[in-house]
Amino acid sequence: MALNNPPSANFSASDKRTIAGILRQFAYIGLQVLVVFLLWKIADVYKSAFVQEHGALETAQSVLLACITFTFLLMATAKSCFRPILLALASLAIAALIREHDAYLENTIPYVSWYFCWLFPIAGLYGLIRHRNGLREPLMAFLRSNSFHMMLTSAVIIVPIAQCLGHRSFLQDMLGDPTINAILIRRIVEEPLELLGYIQILLAAFEFGIEFIFRRH
Repeated sequence: MALNNPPSANFSASDKRTIAGILRQFAYIGLQVLVVFLLWKIADVYKSAFVQEHGALETAQSVLLACITFTFLLMATAKSCFRPILLALASLAIAALIREHDAYLENTIPYVSWYFCWLFPIAGLYGLIRHRNGLREPLMAFLRSNSFHMMLTSAVIIVPIAQCLGHRSFLQDMLGDPTINAILIRRIVEEPLELLGYIQILLAAFEFGIEFIFRRH
């Protein structure tokens, strides 16, 4: 009786994509570590002015959100079944960009303020619903992808960690001193974490392009 062929030592195309994806994740982590050290050095020079309202850190956040929006919209120009998903993601980035300028908009547009930003996610959701018939397969592929899980990680960084830990009352209660400069501490905690979250989203956008838009089949 013939013996079964031994398993091949060569990597399949799927194995190679998995290894490449893992290596990219390590590269992304390394890049974010470099950003943390860069923030440390910049903060050492500018001190508390670095995290003040309308300071360099908030400007960097706005630039990142603009880059995220541009990246999603650029990929949406390609003929792809992922276009409704990309436009929906771009609409969320636009809303976040508008929300970053809430103080300015509250003074510039009374009553309306920054709240009109919700129109963009609503439009993105409408696009998903409109193209729902052909969306199941690309949506499931996206939900299984590295880029989606990177976006989930960024959401954890931005919302429960940055927003909750950066809350003024929370910090005052946790430190047990209502007289501390909680606003400054909040900005030191909240703003850098938000920046890291936005960097993670931008990297996730690049990962999306590698996984679905620019990959050769």
